[in-house]
Amino acid sequence: MNNQVKEKIISFLQDQVSQAPFRTKAYVFDDEGKRNPTRNVFVRLKMYEKNFQQGQSEIRWLVITGLRGAGKTTLLAQLYNQTNTLNINKLFLSVDQVTQTFGVSLKDVLGAYEELLGTSFERLTEPVFIFLDEAQYDKNWAGLLKTIYDRSKKVFMVVTGSSALSLQSNPDVERRTIYEKLYPMSFTEYLKIKEGKFEEKGLSIRLKDIIFSSTTAAEVYKKLKNEETAARKYWLGVDRMEINKYIEYGTLPFMVALKNEALIYDQIKKTLDRVISVDMAQISQFTPDVLNSVHMLLYIMSGSDKLSINSLTKSMQITRPTLINILVTLEKTEMVTRIYPYGSHIVQVRKPSKYLFTSPAFRSMYFNFIGSIQDKIIAKGKLWEDVVGLYFARIFQGRKNVAITYDSSEGGADFILKFPEDSIAVEVGSGEKSFKQLYQTMKMPKIRCRYGLNISMSPLRLSDDQDKVNVPLSYFLLI
Repeated sequence: MNNQVKEKIISFLQDQVSQAPFRTKAYVFDDEGKRNPTRNVFVRLKMYEKNFQQGQSEIRWLVITGLRGAGKTTLLAQLYNQTNTLNINKLFLSVDQVTQTFGVSLKDVLGAYEELLGTSFERLTEPVFIFLDEAQYDKNWAGLLKTIYDRSKKVFMVVTGSSALSLQSNPDVERRTIYEKLYPMSFTEYLKIKEGKFEEKGLSIRLKDIIFSSTTAAEVYKKLKNEETAARKYWLGVDRMEINKYIEYGTLPFMVALKNEALIYDQIKKTLDRVISVDMAQISQFTPDVLNSVHMLLYIMSGSDKLSINSLTKSMQITRPTLINILVTLEKTEMVTRIYPYGSHIVQVRKPSKYLFTSPAFRSMYFNFIGSIQDKIIAKGKLWEDVVGLYFARIFQGRKNVAITYDSSEGGADFILKFPEDSIAVEVGSGEKSFKQLYQTMKMPKIRCRYGLNISMSPLRLSDDQDKVNVPLSYFLLI
């Protein structure tokens, strides 16, 4: 890097340091100057930063990954804004802007930042905070930041990027970092961001424990009945139409402020286009023709959750290895979540997997913006299945002893949560729901169900045989 380029970068960094408080303000405050509510994960991330400031923790490198549009940039801006230190000692930088504007590496930029600080990272006497957005735009980000981590205990780094970011890491890096996956929003996060309505304290934890850790369905019913007052208190004054808005597009935080549905779905489509053209292209070397076929595949998936690989290869006129590579890459970008059939490894290979959209907003976009002949009741049911799958991913993340599967037999349950000793069968419906499909799954001796759960609009109810319970969506959404 010649001196002329270096001077331009230093001048750019000076502008970033001076303008970052203003540029991040839009993410942190609303139009009236009130601080926007934060996502639930913010409290934990802020704790790491506070502990570092107080010299109580060695945790000083955070990596935030997640689906494009899940709110990573907003979270990073909020962390930047609430980090109390001299402006020059904290840097907020969008890596894609640097690499595209100057054509230089992140290493060159951070080297120039040392010159701006007036000292090397090794010689720092005061803490320095580096906030990097879209780090995956520099393929060497992990090795570079590992070097900085090892060079100085005075540098605290927060890095965001697409879900592919973790794929560029390695075990040596992972030993030094705390990885946080940012999921699309829960319903209570949605209302907190949109309306400023906060959760009932402790209710979410209690509901999770009741629904998934009880010993019998009767116990689930009895304990949920005891939470009826707390649940009603939360719903007091909430327009039930917000539920429909949430499942259709409210899981993506950047959609909350938009009012025009046509504009909302146009923005969702643009986000999807970026996932395909940028994120998928970074992970796998697809030809333009293959990338163009991804929209067709996702459109097909939006109307049918179970996929026949053989049928798709014929209808899409692509090879089986290419199709499998596309599906694997869609998983890596977290656009879709693969749900395996319940059973042995042989069963899981032979039977079709079910693919859910990580955010139902993308399935909704295909139904409402592009158009679909899918029956509206069936379409809504699929959106609810996406929501429940999202909640399961959030609840059971990192728990290797829980497998999220489904019953592949005709008319079987939508989900089977497999624990070490037993399982819980789960059926999802957007309207009234009977216990028929749960009964079919639970009578199979190989599954060993502790109890069954219907998650639907039906009221709280225990089945006559007392081994199944209907959990109203008004309870489930508060988890």
